[in-house]
Amino acid sequence: MKNKICDAIVLAAGAGTRFNSSTPKQFLKINNKNLIDIAIQNLNSIKEIRNIYIVLKKNNPYKVNKDLKIIIGGATRTKSVFKSLNFVSKTEDAPNNILIHDAARPCLDARDLKELFVKGNSSTIGLSLGYPLTNALKKVNSRLQVTDNIKRDNLYMSFTPQIFNFSKLFLAYTDIIKKEQSVDDEIEAMTKSGHKVKLMKSSPRNIKLTYQDDLEVIKSLMKKI
Repeated sequence: MKNKICDAIVLAAGAGTRFNSSTPKQFLKINNKNLIDIAIQNLNSIKEIRNIYIVLKKNNPYKVNKDLKIIIGGATRTKSVFKSLNFVSKTEDAPNNILIHDAARPCLDARDLKELFVKGNSSTIGLSLGYPLTNALKKVNSRLQVTDNIKRDNLYMSFTPQIFNFSKLFLAYTDIIKKEQSVDDEIEAMTKSGHKVKLMKSSPRNIKLTYQDDLEVIKSLMKKI
């Protein structure tokens, strides 16, 4: 099958309030590379990806490579994704597919990325990486007291990258913005528009840098990649 035109968006405009650091987490360095550059390096392993767009806050400290395309993000992840899709939609040759990745996930497995890209190329909707929940799941209150035990049957964690048909995802996000709603990821955006989205079981190592405790885990994992 002929490869569809696919562009990629790297989200790196978040404030990272839960990380609790004076340096935004996307600018932290692991193995002498910040998380944005690691994300770009990972995506560059798929030669068929045409353009990579980096979403950043205004007046950010990132040193821009002349080959990269920069988009100024919004106040939330939802608004940043919409602004990015809107920007790409106005380019001369919009892609068939769009791959969206969080810069805060540096431990992306190259085999997972390749398989995601291949499956996305043959899909009319798209799909996402994910992994089944294996731990007991509890709901707690503000004092960390358990208020409910949630059955983990058929529950998955969703990761990025997520790859979707560009036009369908743009329409989904346009509707969300019009309704002044917010979504956690592209899966939620697509399912709100009635699309049946599939997950692809992938490596559980693709964790997101969210809290300070995650940093040592990620550094350890990066030594093995």
